[in-house]
Amino acid sequence: MTACVLIVDAGLGNIGSVVAAYDRLGVRNFRIRKPPSDIACYTHLILPGVGSFSAGMDSLNSLGWSDWLKDVWLPTGRPLLGICLGMQLLASRGFEGSDSGNSIPGLDLISGKIVLMSPSQNLALPHVGWNSVYWSNTITPLSVDINSGCDFYFVHSYTFRCDDDSNCLATSNYGSQFSAVVSDISRNVWGMQFHPEKSQKLGKCLLQNFIALNPC
Repeated sequence: MTACVLIVDAGLGNIGSVVAAYDRLGVRNFRIRKPPSDIACYTHLILPGVGSFSAGMDSLNSLGWSDWLKDVWLPTGRPLLGICLGMQLLASRGFEGSDSGNSIPGLDLISGKIVLMSPSQNLALPHVGWNSVYWSNTITPLSVDINSGCDFYFVHSYTFRCDDDSNCLATSNYGSQFSAVVSDISRNVWGMQFHPEKSQKLGKCLLQNFIALNPC
């Protein structure tokens, strides 16, 4: 089946660059504002986003995406990729944007929490710019043709802390180590903290590798 990407447009920004990246790859893609009732034509789903965890979850909940992703998309076993904030929203809970200091429920597609980065060496937040990404020993189809230590483009202040270290497929370092790529491989759920669509040739390779993933 020819790849066709559903790109979730929940008003979280960063949509145009993802659409443009897949247009350049010649891959069919559709920006979808509200959850579709018929998903037969879609082979892959991308949840992009920038901004705060609380605002992101508010948007997904109000538009009906949260339940749809868990109850409709996830059971199909088709690949799902979160980018930047989209990766963070895959977590069980997050603290960004909570006035009370209490955690905010996330999509809970990958067990973990979103916490403020704690860089040493007086490094400023947000973490903006190119940084090296180091793959774990877990070999996945996502990392095909991408060497450990290659640079990707980041913009973030919060990070995904996995409950199970095996869900962290790659790390980077900004004064301290943090998760760069996470996954629950058994559920075909993937997340990238960096922006592959802004990471030039290697980012293009990652987006192609995602499209090559099959349903689990």
